[in-house]
Amino acid sequence: MGLKVGCCGFPVALDRYFKELTVVEVQVSFYRQIGEQQAQNWRSKAPEGFEFVLKAPQCVTHPPKSPTYRRSHLSPQERLECGFFRLSEVVKGEMEVFIARARTLKAEKFLFQTPPSFKPTPENLKAMEAFFRQYRGAGIFLWEPRGEEWTPEIIQEICGNLGLVHATDPLLEGPQLWGEFTYFRLHGNLKTYRHDYSPEELEIILELAEEEGYIMFNNNKMWKNALELRNLIGE
Repeated sequence: MGLKVGCCGFPVALDRYFKELTVVEVQVSFYRQIGEQQAQNWRSKAPEGFEFVLKAPQCVTHPPKSPTYRRSHLSPQERLECGFFRLSEVVKGEMEVFIARARTLKAEKFLFQTPPSFKPTPENLKAMEAFFRQYRGAGIFLWEPRGEEWTPEIIQEICGNLGLVHATDPLLEGPQLWGEFTYFRLHGNLKTYRHDYSPEELEIILELAEEEGYIMFNNNKMWKNALELRNLIGE
């Protein structure tokens, strides 16, 4: 596999993106379900071997009052059953559609990003374990925790027990703590996402990465920086 470079979302037209890069982390799947026709269209336009990584639905990870639900197709009543890995009927229904779209895209890796409000409480840890046990075998699960309460020891224990790949921004959140391959999500400035990575920073990122994995840009200069890093490693 080697190291693959991509963006979190499509910052340019599909045809141009598919020509230049080999992987994308789909963001729209976090906010609302991808339509079957849209998934078929993406897959048909993408070249053989192009990889889609899907960001898991916010109804799994984010609580009902999260501002991200403004872009959701779920009703206010449905949202009350969502968040923090609750296995409600709404969440299970959304996951069924999500996995079906993943199959259309031939996507095997799913990114779960938890907000700072999701703390390592016994209740949350139990819910998290039940969720990933429920969907074991559906794909390879990547987890990006947010918040200082998630210590390296806790992250390592959870990833080890549940078979998760730790996703991180090594320049903002520290090193990757668990996983058979690298998964970096580079946010620039986490509050504004405004950042243009220097050649020196790109070199540091490469030094921190393993020989195989993914380096995904999620900053406002994502397209520019992704091409620069791709050229640097000769992907």
